Formats: sequence, C-alpha cells, structure tokens
Amino acid sequence: MAKDDELVEDVLEDGRISISKEVISTIAGLAATEVPGVAPPKVGSMPKGEAVRRLVETEILGGRVKLGLKVGVVYGHPVQEVADELQVRVKEAVEKMTALPVDQVDVEVVRVAFKEPGDERKKER
Repeated sequence: MAKDDELVEDVLEDGRISISKEVISTIAGLAATEVPGVAPPKVGSMPKGEAVRRLVETEILGGRVKLGLKVGVVYGHPVQEVADELQVRVKEAVEKMTALPVDQVDVEVVRVAFKEPGDERKKER
C-alpha cells in the first residue's frame, strides 16, 4: 500500500508507479530556480539540488497536484511577471516529468532581494 506522502498510479499489467511528494517538490523547485528574477525567500543563497524542494509545498488529491511556492523577487524585476512565469514553468515541468495534472500553482512573494555589489562580475566569469 502507498503511504500518505506518495501518489500511486496503477498501470495495468505492469504493476504500479509511485511518485513521492518530495520528487514533485524537487522538480517544481528546480524549475522555479530557472526563472529570471527569482530569489530565495530568506536572505542567503538559493538552495541547490534536492534542497530546492524546501521552496515548495505539494499537495496530491485524487491524482491531481496542487503546488505552493514561497520565493523572493530580485529588485528591478516586475513581481507580477516573475510570478506569472513561475506558474507557467513550474506547471509545465511537473506535468512533463510526472504526467500528473497540476491544477494550481500558488506563488507567494515574501521579500524583495537586492543584488550584492559584484554580482555582475561573478556572472561574467
């Protein structure tokens, strides 16, 4: 039997496939970090690898996914545009990689991040 934190999709003849909420959260978090203007929700650097799942709250009900993201936005980037792009990219990534329907992607912008002096130089190297 599946645990509460797994989504089980029965596949006829071949058995079953389980995808954990952590996997879905990681996919969503990685997609979120690729959106220009996204910053971590707290001061510090953006989480890397599987740690990005901390940005995402995942709910699975009846084989459908609902996601919530808490992020910051880099000053100078239009908040609405960044949030819209987050919704699109995260939904597409999760649906493409899991074949599960995503009903909702809620984005909560919790801070404005400011570029540190020298950030441009680091990117040029």
